[in-house]
Amino acid sequence: MAILNRKQLKTNKQKEQVTEQSFSAKAEDYKGDFTPDLTTLSLEELANQFIEIDRQSHLLKGQILLEARGRFSSDKEFGQWASTHSLCVGSQQSRNRLMHLADFFSDGRTMAGITITSAYEISAPINRGKALIVYDEVQGRNLPVKQVKYLLYEDFLENKKTIKVTKKMLVLKIVETVLSGKSNHFKLDVLEAAIKHVKK
Repeated sequence: MAILNRKQLKTNKQKEQVTEQSFSAKAEDYKGDFTPDLTTLSLEELANQFIEIDRQSHLLKGQILLEARGRFSSDKEFGQWASTHSLCVGSQQSRNRLMHLADFFSDGRTMAGITITSAYEISAPINRGKALIVYDEVQGRNLPVKQVKYLLYEDFLENKKTIKVTKKMLVLKIVETVLSGKSNHFKLDVLEAAIKHVKK
C-alpha cells in the first residue's frame, strides 16, 4: 500500500475537485424538465417523472459503457475494467444490452412512448433487420411489449417460409443473450440438456 505525502494528497484533492466540477457541469447537459418539488405533482405526473428518469438512466448508463468500451482494445480488458470499477450492472449480458440500447437510441431516436422493455427488444442485435421499421411504427404510441414483440417477429408467426431464418434467429438469440459469456462447452451442455428435456 502506497503512502501519499501531503503534496500528493493536495494534488489528488485538486484533481478530485476538478473532476467533480467537470462532472457537475456536464450533469447540467443531462438535466431534464423535472420539477424538484414532487409535492406539487399529480399522481400521473409522478408516474411520468419516474418513467422518464428510468429511461434516461438506462440510456446514460449505456452511453457511459459505450464510451468506456471504445477506450479498450478488447472485450476482455473492458470486462476486467468494468468489474474492478463496480460497473457490473448485473452481468456482461446486462452491459451489452445497455450498450445496444444506447447505440440504437442515438442519432435523434428517442424512447418517447416506448417502454424500456420494448426498447431493449428493438435495440437487440438479433432484431437489426426490422428495428428501424418497428421503431417508426411504435414510437410515441405506448404499445404493450407483447405488440412490439409481435411486430418484430410477425414474419415468424405469419409466414411459414421464414421458419428456417427464424429458427436461426432464435438460436442466435439464445446463444448470444441467454448464454452470452459462457464457454462453448457449457453452451453445448445446456443445449444438449434442453434437447433431452424436450424429448421426454
